[in-house]
Order: sequence, then structure tokens, then C-alpha cells
Amino acid sequence: MFISKKFVFMELHKTGCTHIRLLLNELIDGELVGGHNQASSNLFGEERIFLGSIRDPWDWYTSLWAYGCDNKGAVFNSTTKARPIKFESLNWKGNTYSAFLSLISNRAKHPQKWLETYADVNDAEAFRAWLSMMQNPRYIMDIREDYAESPISRSAGLLTFRYLKLFCTKSGDSRNLDALSSFKKIKDYERTFCFIDRFIRNENLEYDLFQILEDFSAGISDEKKTNILLREKRNTSSKKHGTEYYYDKKSEDLVAKRERLIIEKFDYLRPSLRHVS
Repeated sequence: MFISKKFVFMELHKTGCTHIRLLLNELIDGELVGGHNQASSNLFGEERIFLGSIRDPWDWYTSLWAYGCDNKGAVFNSTTKARPIKFESLNWKGNTYSAFLSLISNRAKHPQKWLETYADVNDAEAFRAWLSMMQNPRYIMDIREDYAESPISRSAGLLTFRYLKLFCTKSGDSRNLDALSSFKKIKDYERTFCFIDRFIRNENLEYDLFQILEDFSAGISDEKKTNILLREKRNTSSKKHGTEYYYDKKSEDLVAKRERLIIEKFDYLRPSLRHVS
């Protein structure tokens, strides 16, 4: 998270957020506080502009998977590396159900099956197998992040879960997400509680950021813009193929269903429709 007197930038995983936060830290006075953390209530009392980054969901999944093919990322680590859990360390009194799921999750991990899907960043079939596992109740326990325990996982994917948790929920209010058991409830919640004032699209990252800074009297010189545009992105994967390479109709439909909230809000197009004249 980047915090200044005028802006708060919230970091959604794999949306160019590392690149954005470092650019903001370079361009305006502020400080970096944590990473993908939620906003605390005290940040909302000084009329700051809240910024968030977003990415085409189909592209987001291929990027997340490809990052795992490089043995990187929270999802790769949680799905492929077992972490022993001590029975007595779980919060049985506070949340018995969550403690039970955590225990079962640890015993039901499928590290070898996940590793097989990460074996080759050029293997479209492996990506589709991974994507299917990411949406399958049998395997989502391995992802952790409280995603499997959340009712959101019944009707939406990990990207929507992270979006709602980061952009629509203040620190300490995550319990509000427990009521979101249908797409309608998810959509109504997002419409009511999303506090992001301006979004930076990964597909137009630098230009969106430049425009926002100009709109709020924090513009930068043309020379600085050119210098920024020539820089390499950070935290990129070794993926060489375009998004459409990895999808067939079934996998494309799966993302369309599970990430409907973001697709509809930001008018993202399916990979198969992007080059249709």
C-alpha cells in the first residue's frame, strides 16, 4: 500500500501493483506501508483519493499460473508446499468450523497434482487443468487465504474474492464477506461498499496513472513520462504466449462465469472476441 496526503493506493495481486506503488513512491511524497493489506478506518477521514489496480480476468489467471511455473507466488507456495498444522494451535473455541477446515485442508493437500500443472509455462493443457482445479471445491482448500472457507468461493473466483476483500472491505470488517453466498449479493455488496475512486487498468497502466496524477494536480513532465514508459515491468513471469493461446471455449466460459463481477464492471472481452473485426 502506498499512502500520501492525497492518495492511497491499494495493491491487488498480479495487476501491476508493484510497478505502480514504486512509481508513486518515486513521483510523489508518501510512504510504502505493507503490501496487499486492507485499508484501516483511519485512512478515510482526510478526504484522500483511493486508487486500485485491476486486470482482465482471463489474463490475470494466465499470469498467476505462469508466475507459479517460475516457482513464485502465494498460490504456488500454498498449493505445492505442505505446512504441518498442530492440532492444539487451531482456534477451536473461537471458530470451530474454520479450525476444522484448516485441519482437513492440510491433510487433503494435493501438492504433486498442482506441481504437474506448473511443469511447463508453454503447456496450454496444463494451464486449463490448473484453472479447473482453482475453481473446484475439492482443490480450493489448498489455496488458503480463507477463500475456501468463504461463501464467495461458491459463486466466484479468487480474483473476485481478493477484489472484494481489498477494495470493498476495511481492515477488521472481513466478517461482512461471510454473507455473500450468491452473485446478486456479491454485486450488491460491491456496488454499496467499493471505496476505490479511480482504477488503474493493467492494460493501460502508465497512461491511467499519468491521467490520474494530472487530474489531481500532481502531473509529471513529458521527459519523466518517456523515461517511465521505457522501463521494464516488475514481478513478470516467463510466459511468452498471448492470453488467447491458453484458452479453449470451456476454460474461457469458466472464467466468464466465476469472474462475472469484474468482467461486467470493467467491460472486459473474452480472448476469443478481442481480434474479431
